[in-house]
Amino acid sequence: MKSLFCFVVGIFCMSAISAQSIYEAGYFIDNNGKKTECLIKKLSWRTNPTEFQWKKTISSSPKTEVIEDIKEFAVGEDYQYKRYILQFDLNGDTVGKSTKSKDPDLTYKKIFLRTILKSKTTLFQYSKDDVHRFFYTNPETIYPELLVYKVFYTPDESKKPGKKVIPQENNTYQQQLAEKIKCGKQDPSKLTYTQGDLKRYFKKYNECKGNNIEYIIRKKINQTRIGIVAAVDLTGFTHDSQAGSAGNVSYDDAFVPRYGIFVETFIPFSKVDLSFFLESTYKAFTMDGRDLAIANSEFELDYKSINVAVGPRFHIYLSSKFELFLEGGLTVDFNLGTESNVFEENEIENTTTEYFYGGGFGSGRFKIGFRQYTAKNISKSTALPNSELTTSSLYLSMNIF
Repeated sequence: MKSLFCFVVGIFCMSAISAQSIYEAGYFIDNNGKKTECLIKKLSWRTNPTEFQWKKTISSSPKTEVIEDIKEFAVGEDYQYKRYILQFDLNGDTVGKSTKSKDPDLTYKKIFLRTILKSKTTLFQYSKDDVHRFFYTNPETIYPELLVYKVFYTPDESKKPGKKVIPQENNTYQQQLAEKIKCGKQDPSKLTYTQGDLKRYFKKYNECKGNNIEYIIRKKINQTRIGIVAAVDLTGFTHDSQAGSAGNVSYDDAFVPRYGIFVETFIPFSKVDLSFFLESTYKAFTMDGRDLAIANSEFELDYKSINVAVGPRFHIYLSSKFELFLEGGLTVDFNLGTESNVFEENEIENTTTEYFYGGGFGSGRFKIGFRQYTAKNISKSTALPNSELTTSSLYLSMNIF
C-alpha cells in the first residue's frame, strides 16, 4: 500500500512539473513539401497559432517553426491547420466591438486555418480574441471562401430612454449556403454562425451528396477505446503450516495465462494526457506445495477467478510513434470455485482486492506493460488464517475499436 501511494504521488508530481512541456505526436509540411513526423507542444489554441514548438524525440531540444515556413501541421487528433492568404474582417461579434457598416472591411492576412470537417466540401475556422470566422472549399473553389457574417449597429432614432444603438446582423452566410451548399431538405435560414451548427450542416450536406468524410473534429470530452488484453502472471503462494510450527508452506511458482477485454477513456486536459481504464480478465491455474514439517504432505491449489482492474494511466510521448505510460490502481478478484485440499469448503474468500502499479510502452494500437501487485490473503480459515498470494504480470493489449 505504501509503495502504491508513493507511486501515485510520484506520477502526479511529475505531471505537475512537466505539465508546461507535454508534447504530442504530430507532423508538419514545410514550403518545399517535406513532411516531418515529430512531437509538437500541446497547447489549448483558442486563437489560431502563427508558430509552434516541436521535438524530434522527447529528449531532443525544442525548435520553433513559424507560419512563413510551414504550409500545414497537425497535432494528435485535435488540431489540423493549413496556411492560406485570405480576405476577412475581424471586427467583433458584439455591438461593443462592431461598426456601423453592414459590409465587412475585408483585408488580406496570412493565417493558419483549422480544419473542422474535411471532405469534398470542407469547413475551416479562424479564431482570434473570441471572434470566429468560417470558410469553406468545394470542387469549384481553389482557395477557401469566407462565409460572411458581421455584427453591426444602427443609431436609435426613437430617442427612447436607455437606447442609443440597435444591434443588427449581416447573415450573408445563410444565403451563400442556400445557393452553393444545400442538399435535400437542408434549410440554412435558421443556422447560427457557430462551429457546432456549421459542422453538423456540412456533415449532413456531405452525407447527402455521398461524399466520404475524411476528418471531423470531436468534442474533447472523452475518447474511448475498446480492445483485448492477454497477460502472463508469475504467481506465488504460501500459507501457515498445518503442523503448528512457525514455518510456512510454499508452493511452486507458476506462470499463469490471463486474457480478457478492456475499455479505456481519455480525459484530455489542455496539457496532460490522462486516461482511465476498466479491464476484465479470466485466469485459472493449479499450484502444488509441500509442508516440510509433515511427512508425505502434498497440497494443491486449483484457482479460478475473474479479475477486474480499474485505474488511471498517464501517457508521455517519446516520439511521433512511441509513448511511455505509467499506471496504478485497484483490482478485485471474484472467486469462480477455487478449491484446495488444505482449506475446508467455504474457507477461501469469495472476493479479494489488491493494488497494482506499473508502466510500459505503446505504439499505434498496441501496448506492452508490466504490473506489480500487492500480496493478498485468500484464506478465511480460523485454523490457517494467513496466506499470501503474490503476482507480477507482463501483458499485451490491442485496441479493436
